[in-house]
Amino acid sequence: EFKKKYAGTKASRYLKRVFSELDVVGKDAGQMDVSMWFQGNASMSDGSATMLVFWEEWCPHCKREVPKIEATHNKYKDRGLNVVGLTKVTRSSTDEKVTSFMQEKGVTYPVAKEDGDNLSKRFGVRGVPAAAIVQAGKVVWRGHPARINDGMIEKLLGNSAPAEAQ
Repeated sequence: EFKKKYAGTKASRYLKRVFSELDVVGKDAGQMDVSMWFQGNASMSDGSATMLVFWEEWCPHCKREVPKIEATHNKYKDRGLNVVGLTKVTRSSTDEKVTSFMQEKGVTYPVAKEDGDNLSKRFGVRGVPAAAIVQAGKVVWRGHPARINDGMIEKLLGNSAPAEAQ
């Protein structure tokens, strides 16, 4: 009823995105279908949990979020958080621009080029940046990477304190 009454409104578009994100939670994550790795390689079964981050080098919001994702990767990689960056190399982007962006932002986690739209569609990605967290082969969270916080990651990794804090 809400969709009919408020179709075309900002609230309706927001809810459509939220429902799209929630729709993938609990589903099988499937395989990591990529056409190439810019650096490293990974699978969604590496580590205790895998954070997939969909981004493009031309995206201003991605430029803001990628350094935060790198910090999260560095903080939790030794505790079992696997981070994988995914790009489709869209618009005016090129493989060279992606590589330059990764160097400029100091990205050290594995980054791959998506194989078509397979992963984006499977994870309900309609815009970038976007993120999903996979644990035990299932999607356990989907949303904007800015909404990922330490408490969420601590819970996923079992609330154990980092080695340097013990």
